[in-house]
Amino acid sequence: MKNINIPKTGLSGLKAHWKDDLQAGFSISLIALPLCLGIAIASGFPPIAGLFAAIVGGLLVSRVNGSWVTITGPAAGLIVVNLGAIESLGQGDNVAGYHYALAAIFTAGIFIFLFGLLKAGKLGDFFPTSVVHGMLAAIGVIIIIKQLFVALGVRAHGHELYEVINEVPTAIRHANPEVALIAVLSVLILIGHTKIKSKFIRMVPAPMWVLMMAIPLELWMDWQHEHEVIFLGEHHKVGPQLLVHLPANVMDGIVFPDFGKIATGAFWVAVMTIALVTGIESLLSALAVDTLDPWKRKSNLNKDLGAMGVGASVSSMIGGLPMISEIVRSSANVTNGARTQWSNFFHAGFLLVFMLLLRPVIEMIPLSALAAMLVYTGYKLASPKEFKHVYEIGKSELLVFVVTLLVVLATDLLIGIAVGIIVNMALILFKGVAPGNLFKVKATISSESQSTILKLAGACVFTNYLGLKKMLHAHGDKNIILDLTGVSLLDHSVVHHLHGFERDQEQKGLKFKIVNDDHLNPVSEHPLAERSVKAPKYEIKISERDAKLQELAGEKGWKYDPGSDHPTRWADFPVFNGMKLVRENNIITMNINGWPCVIADVVAREGAQLTREDHSITALYLDTKGMGMPAFSLKKEQFIDKVLERAGWDDIDFDDYPEFSDKYFLTGNDKGAIKSFFREGLVRYLESNNGYALNSDGRGLLIYKGGEMGPEEIGRLAAYAGELSSVLKEQ
Repeated sequence: MKNINIPKTGLSGLKAHWKDDLQAGFSISLIALPLCLGIAIASGFPPIAGLFAAIVGGLLVSRVNGSWVTITGPAAGLIVVNLGAIESLGQGDNVAGYHYALAAIFTAGIFIFLFGLLKAGKLGDFFPTSVVHGMLAAIGVIIIIKQLFVALGVRAHGHELYEVINEVPTAIRHANPEVALIAVLSVLILIGHTKIKSKFIRMVPAPMWVLMMAIPLELWMDWQHEHEVIFLGEHHKVGPQLLVHLPANVMDGIVFPDFGKIATGAFWVAVMTIALVTGIESLLSALAVDTLDPWKRKSNLNKDLGAMGVGASVSSMIGGLPMISEIVRSSANVTNGARTQWSNFFHAGFLLVFMLLLRPVIEMIPLSALAAMLVYTGYKLASPKEFKHVYEIGKSELLVFVVTLLVVLATDLLIGIAVGIIVNMALILFKGVAPGNLFKVKATISSESQSTILKLAGACVFTNYLGLKKMLHAHGDKNIILDLTGVSLLDHSVVHHLHGFERDQEQKGLKFKIVNDDHLNPVSEHPLAERSVKAPKYEIKISERDAKLQELAGEKGWKYDPGSDHPTRWADFPVFNGMKLVRENNIITMNINGWPCVIADVVAREGAQLTREDHSITALYLDTKGMGMPAFSLKKEQFIDKVLERAGWDDIDFDDYPEFSDKYFLTGNDKGAIKSFFREGLVRYLESNNGYALNSDGRGLLIYKGGEMGPEEIGRLAAYAGELSSVLKEQ
């Protein structure tokens, strides 16, 4: 169902949504400030280079890009390529290397612009997800190793990665105690911020809590003046050299590229590495943010690529870093209620103000606090959870992931990506796919009533998906039936893309149905797992809780499936706005008062990298199609909600029902329709039964409490839904 309340764009969007976008832009600027500084320093650039990139990205790129709520700026994923360019081009002279690297970034920007002009955005679907995640995990490992020394206040002497790794134990033994203290406290704050459920605490971004600890602490330890600290018999120097430094005059921070190395092979390797990694990361980030957008708008990836290229070239001309649609800030942007790209513009405006007016405060920031943020970001990219997640999808995916990671660490990004793709292709051929089928999809197209039928044969894998995608989009204005009768293999990348296409069709009010796929067995329980005729039937492991749910379903006459599915039905509910739906598990289906009903554990991902956290919520979905229910969100009103209401946040109150208005925080776009819907019978029932939160997407009702429920709680949830449905039918 297409959302009719899609925000306006351009100047009309500014006029209509400036308040939401200004508020989101300010919040994101607080996250962006320390990250931009830290990414620049870790890249071997001066701190101001990160601010230049974010300001150019927001003020310029936001006006010409092809996405809706992304935030443009420097990214942790580009640290490795930026630093690599300086080291390879400078050959020991990092000052000269900085100027040469700017020239490489300028040239890479031209290539990225040409990628967009040549409509290369579609190539974002070519790269296997396991290869991309392996590349990002390798980047995470490199960031951890490099920034660990900064966080400990010691210098690494090795040049090769393995040499630096060997120095880690020595660095820990000889760590500067004051520097390490700030780093450790910073990491603890970052970890604790994701665990604390207080709305007030979560309203302030984790990086700002780090700075609010680190700045007073370094002032107390007097880092403004150089002195020595003696710890365990060792002398450690502390002073202004451990703090961020910005030029007294912004104009003094402007540096121009030096094209003196343009005729060297190292220059062109740097150019292609920056262009490729920037392009891949930006495409993937834009696609990921599209899934978080409450209005499910689709980015114009070619236009977005072109804009990133322009932004990189302009940024490099004043001494700035390249940029992408950065996923951490973009996901936070959605969470903070952004409507349009004006939030990106405002975030850059605030950063410009900070740079011009708050230099004395910025120069109080300890480098170790910024390094700790990057170490934590690197850990998120390469955490054991990433390995576990890939393993849950399938062993083949894990093999490609690990190979890509190891080759990147042993060589460089370009070689690692190439080897990962080659290994993935080799695995596909090993599984019996004919070489002629590797890049060409076999399909016949026919029509039936109001639908187009695509009958596929052979293998559908990442190497031939672009051909399948072209066919699907050629008939994307109709209902589509995908007949898999003759298909022998669907790899993970294709399954992932097909679920995305299903969501796109649903947003257009059209159907996308996959039929005749019973002969394809998934290689794991994951809903996006590879499916193959050769795979043995996967046996789902039943936990103690699963067994009790199965028993409950049997007693009640419900249907229970312990497996997983892709959670498309939950996408439009406000509780999941700004979150990426991962899967639904333990699916119970039933009928309540004539309405189809589903209860499931829904896994949703909030944030990304630095702020990423997965939530599992047991929720009940009641299909109320045809009832004319408006979209709304209803939950218990807490103290912080009352504060937010006074600050201008909307809470729909009822003069005739003061007790109801005091108990609940009610929001929604169509206030008139919502007030008409909440009649006396419903209001009185909710007043006396306020244990659950309710969401409506206009088609169905979502009932939840928060967290996973046990079997007894699920029984009470179903009983509540039965009573509530009776009240709704009486209205």
